[in-house]
Amino acid sequence: MPKARYEGIYRELRDRIQGGLYAYRDLLPTEKELTTEFSCSRNTLRRALSMLADEAFVQPIHGKGVRVIWREETHNVTGVLEGIESFGEYAARNGLVPSTHVELVETVICDKALAVRSGFEIGDLLKHVVRVRSLNGRACQIDRGYFLESVAPGITGEVARNSIYRHLEREVGVKILTSRRTVTVELADEEDRDWFDLGPYGCVAVIEGRSFNSDGIMFEYTRSRIHPEIFRYQLTSRR
Repeated sequence: MPKARYEGIYRELRDRIQGGLYAYRDLLPTEKELTTEFSCSRNTLRRALSMLADEAFVQPIHGKGVRVIWREETHNVTGVLEGIESFGEYAARNGLVPSTHVELVETVICDKALAVRSGFEIGDLLKHVVRVRSLNGRACQIDRGYFLESVAPGITGEVARNSIYRHLEREVGVKILTSRRTVTVELADEEDRDWFDLGPYGCVAVIEGRSFNSDGIMFEYTRSRIHPEIFRYQLTSRR
């Protein structure tokens, strides 16, 4: 089954749900209607619907169809468990104006300490990128990332300011498949206080992420420090 086919249908249906075409508690069009519209097999459609169900956008109801269970929430900031999403994609989805200040882009060789922390191999050539992210003019996130040069080449300051993921997917041809993320809370450090207006807060949320391409190779290790006022952790559980 062509992966791009069912993923395209998944993305289109997800966009319709998030855009309000299929509202909360609505039933999606029937399987017959959707397979006709997308000119696809039932198996392809069901794979797309399964992806939507896994991310809690829809829920199959026996004998009735597929019901929309997603609804928009305020301050759904990080998208931690809503798939792999760039900062720009997140901002567009939430109607916010993003901006990125690139603090640093440098080439480094992975040493023992970084290898232990990240999972890269000692001696790997990495691009080290530090970015400060803002939404509607307010600094809210600091990303310190390392990208494997052999898989993710061509990262410049301009690329980092716009979208590294877009560059990798469109220009390099990387297929970004999986991301593992760990969420913790840490005391704010000097850098956090320099960039963020923390007010009464003395801590920040921290997301440590490792992203893999379609060959199962880890090409990115990033630690993001996020202003607690806008951070939201959302978990979908299925029994």
